[in-house]
Amino acid sequence: MSRISVYEVFGPTIQGEGMYCGHRTMFLRMAGCDYRCSWCDTLHAQSIKQARYELTEEEIVQLISGEAGGITKRVTITGGNPCIHDLSRLVSLLKQENYKIHIETQGSIIPSWLYSVDHVCISPKPPSSGNITELSSFDKFMSSVAAKELKIVIGTDEDYLYAKKVHQEYKSCPLTLQACTTGDPLPVLNWLIEKVSSDPGFDDNVKVLPQLHVLLGIK
Repeated sequence: MSRISVYEVFGPTIQGEGMYCGHRTMFLRMAGCDYRCSWCDTLHAQSIKQARYELTEEEIVQLISGEAGGITKRVTITGGNPCIHDLSRLVSLLKQENYKIHIETQGSIIPSWLYSVDHVCISPKPPSSGNITELSSFDKFMSSVAAKELKIVIGTDEDYLYAKKVHQEYKSCPLTLQACTTGDPLPVLNWLIEKVSSDPGFDDNVKVLPQLHVLLGIK
């Protein structure tokens, strides 16, 4: 029987990032990532060895349903990078329970099961992360009919130029520029708002957000 490396299940709470910011959701955080970003905010889930649980797909669904308590039928699967795992059977079981499945990933790995979830947030990593995500790794997925958005963390001018390059490549896709939170987020957020507000290189389907859950001090 296969088991999956899970760091935690928590919620119901709100999504703090991207186009579903403020929406109610459960979170399933997988353990393990193929990147080592300089400003990673989930160092506790970076390695599979850090997993708190090794669970079957059925056990994960039971845990999510128990914590959700009938309040929400949306589950956001994040990490780490959930796409290093084979979640095809888990996705199928969650769908049988009528969950809307959202995935958060940097786009470095695009498994076949990713095409069958309800929404995918591709968050390619910019230069300041030390792990630049090449557009070629998720280009095929971006041309698919799967529901998707882009989200890029911005902390430097170099990051900003990278985000503009990504936007120019995939203009029709909603894009969130998210202020990098390594300390006080407001200076970076104000700088980013000022730049985007006067930049004709970005379309109106681009928005600037902080990490809402960090500002509010919630998980």
